[in-house]
Amino acid sequence: MTAGHRKLRIKLVTIPWELEVPTLSLACLAAVTPADRVDLSIVDVLRERLAEDEPVEAVGITASTPRIKAAYRLADAYRARGVKVILGGHHATALPREALEHADAVVTGEGETAWARVIDGLLTAPTTVSGIYKGGMPDLAELPPPDTSRLRLERYGAFYYPLMATRGCPERCTFCFSRRMSPAFRAYPIASVLAQVRARPPWVKAAYFVDDNLAGDPDYARELFRALAREPKRLPFGMQVRSELADDGEMLRLARQAGCALISSGYESVNQSTLDSVHKRASAGDYRRRIAAIHAEGMIASGNFMFGFDDDGPDIFDDTLAFLDETGMLHASFTVEIPFPGTPAWRRYRQEGRLLTEDYDDYVGKDHVLVRPMRMSPEELRQGIRRLALAFYGPRRRLRLTVAAARNRRLLSERGPGRIPALIALNAFQMWQWHYRMSGPGAWLYRALLPAARLRYPSEWMRRSNFS
Repeated sequence: MTAGHRKLRIKLVTIPWELEVPTLSLACLAAVTPADRVDLSIVDVLRERLAEDEPVEAVGITASTPRIKAAYRLADAYRARGVKVILGGHHATALPREALEHADAVVTGEGETAWARVIDGLLTAPTTVSGIYKGGMPDLAELPPPDTSRLRLERYGAFYYPLMATRGCPERCTFCFSRRMSPAFRAYPIASVLAQVRARPPWVKAAYFVDDNLAGDPDYARELFRALAREPKRLPFGMQVRSELADDGEMLRLARQAGCALISSGYESVNQSTLDSVHKRASAGDYRRRIAAIHAEGMIASGNFMFGFDDDGPDIFDDTLAFLDETGMLHASFTVEIPFPGTPAWRRYRQEGRLLTEDYDDYVGKDHVLVRPMRMSPEELRQGIRRLALAFYGPRRRLRLTVAAARNRRLLSERGPGRIPALIALNAFQMWQWHYRMSGPGAWLYRALLPAARLRYPSEWMRRSNFS
């Protein structure tokens, strides 16, 4: 820096949907921001107090659809004070013109290359920073690993440390926005992933790959698993992949040896006609075999299920519960179909006039019905999901699943004597979590207290700056 020239002060703000696994989008932008010319802070408003009155030259804000209205309000407040505002993320990428009504500039898609242009403009000619900056597809081999130094990752818990190995997904499911953000599947160099693993803080006990589909390139996944298995101190992790990975016995073995403890897959439905209608390219008849293979290898099979598709009738909830009982799946999530803006499903339902609401605050999933179903009423859909979730996470099933998991001696075997207590704690946590999400009073209390989550940390009560 030249004498007399101070750094540009920029805040990057994320407004999360829920208290879940952290994303790395802002850490990726931080990694390509010139530290010698920019003083950068990253603020998660659910875990930190945002010092809104603190002087800054620019603010970058990201939020998904359920929190975009809060992002717009914050953006409007900053612009009223003369601060440059840049919006990005999934929703801004889907509806950049709408986002631009609340910002000076909008970054769409993968942000690194567009963000570099924004930074250059802020440093050289701030008045020129305006309009839509389209992100490209940077060569991941040329990008530095995500810079997590400004994230308060300890506040997400010791078992959710985020890692990133790939971007994008080869599939084209009609309800998914992944292809709009990352048009092609690509992978980071193995060395870059290992650098992330080795840079983890000492308090980390487990990690989670935030990739849409870690095994989108099977050959790359095998190489990555072998490299992770060679690490001196193996790090347990969870990952998101398509369920067909379980058809490859070698792949499952390599994943287990690498430290994988949980495989999360979008099963979506046990109704084959539903899978076909959303271009899932999956056979429901294969699901049981794949779940059994994951369990046999000593890993937890986690399934994500969606309801309210045109071929779903009222019997879909009992059919799903029977499937879960039969397979012994330890963890599952349930939600209505969420037609996020920009997806083929959203365009179709809008054209058909079947969207029950376009209030973005309602796009939170779970039992918030957004589309008028074809074969049941909205209330039947809402109550069906709630009944299914509370039944699957009821005390009797949790006890039965805990006993079954305890009999699988390979499951969480690295925890040694703590394996059984860990399984009990995991099931108890899941039961509590889904009951407060799906029972009426609990869900209301959760939503009401979510904005005050940062108050759990006394250091935030009197915080005056986000740069220290």
